[in-house]
Amino acid sequence: MGRRMVLYRGSLKSCNYHCSYCPFSKHRMAGRELEKDRMQWEFFVQSYEKYTEAAGIHALMVAPYGEAMLHPWYWEGLARISALFETEAAGAQTNLSFPVQESLELYKNMGGKIEKLRIWATFHPEMVSGRDFAASCRSLHEAGVMLCAGAVGVPENIPLLKQLRRELPPQIYLWINRMDGMQRAYTPQEIQDFVSIDPYFSRELLTHAADAAQCRERLFVEGNGNVRLCNISRPEQLARGGDAWDQKQDADHLPFKCSRRQCTCYLAYGGRDNLMNQVLFGPYPLFRIPRRAKAVFLDIEGTLLAAEPGSVEAGLKALAGENIPVFFATTLPYKDAVRRCMPICRYFSGGIFAAGAHLRLMNGAREKEYFHCLDESCIPDLQSAARRYHFRILSCRSNGRCYKLTLLRAHRRPWDSVQAGEVFLQIPDSARKNLRYFIEDNCLQITAKGVDKAYGVQKICAWLGIRPQEAYAAGDSSEDLCMMQMTGSSYTNPAG
Repeated sequence: MGRRMVLYRGSLKSCNYHCSYCPFSKHRMAGRELEKDRMQWEFFVQSYEKYTEAAGIHALMVAPYGEAMLHPWYWEGLARISALFETEAAGAQTNLSFPVQESLELYKNMGGKIEKLRIWATFHPEMVSGRDFAASCRSLHEAGVMLCAGAVGVPENIPLLKQLRRELPPQIYLWINRMDGMQRAYTPQEIQDFVSIDPYFSRELLTHAADAAQCRERLFVEGNGNVRLCNISRPEQLARGGDAWDQKQDADHLPFKCSRRQCTCYLAYGGRDNLMNQVLFGPYPLFRIPRRAKAVFLDIEGTLLAAEPGSVEAGLKALAGENIPVFFATTLPYKDAVRRCMPICRYFSGGIFAAGAHLRLMNGAREKEYFHCLDESCIPDLQSAARRYHFRILSCRSNGRCYKLTLLRAHRRPWDSVQAGEVFLQIPDSARKNLRYFIEDNCLQITAKGVDKAYGVQKICAWLGIRPQEAYAAGDSSEDLCMMQMTGSSYTNPAG
């Protein structure tokens, strides 16, 4: 996930709602039980404040059994955590039954940062009307709180959920969870209805084999000191009383494995590194608040092709449902990129090809194409060096003009920086000053100077009439860093 996130669950197991399907509505916690939960949370907040900087933690989400946000100590703790310089987001799952204005006042009076607060609100139609639930969502939204809202995908509730979608502000994402225990699959019409409410719903219908290696950047901490990879994985007793940060666990070497066969809920699969979660939901996708960039640029080799194919297509469908244009960003020529990505090409509106030397926009009525050609006077000198350095020259051309050269070696002879530099110096200064090169394993790529993926992002964004900062880019190599920095995308390789 790129930045470490922690989820917390205390001993609270009670709720003010009485939904027929929920076990927590049947339990009423005694005063001593609530005091135990309060003390666990206080201890956790103290340890979070103490260790968050050293552990590299930037986000916290409370994922309780029952309803936590009725209790003031959770608001006070979230306020303290949000006030930390290192914290970028802090929030909770809730049924939204708390008094909104009173709770926000408490949060702000304790030093809480509204811009860092995140709310995951679940709609329970047995207990609250869609109109009242939407009103609470609007109050939070108008106060500057980022939130999502959602419900279980009960087919009989489709009309009610469509009405809720109409009553919510368009900026608030309404998610639909897959309904378990239905004893049948959703019908095509039901899927269509749910996708019309939640453009990301197709992701809920996928299954993902559990893989602890994809969960290195999040932890699930319990009030009793147990630590898990996620809410459904096996617990490990690493510390007492929720103080897990003094273990100084390296996120790349967590000491336990996932005991599950599949990731069966959003809190499990939403925190993985390889399912396009950050592309869709930002640096902390477990809050389930869509990123909604105005354009998305995706590397092919280490990003799109490294992810699970079904997850990639479901993510691209979601972006299409939000009318967000998606572009390739690759060093491959256009034809090679299309060949490698044929099953998903229909979701793309063009892209950056040949490391920025070839740009295409295919977005409805807007059709643009641009080639940035290079100085071909370098080719004879490269031909002279070809036998000595064991490469052959491949050229990408448009209308007879060259826009990228590839000095290709056998796979067993990858380029190193010394030999690449020596070859580049074979080109006379007059031509070399207008060129750049970079290494991709057994390929030494040469383009015009100043042409790279960042250049492509800048030009395509100008064609779209948006700023690069309004776009998002993902990749896994040094060639991707420039476009990621331009778009403010600090995370490398969402495929994992």
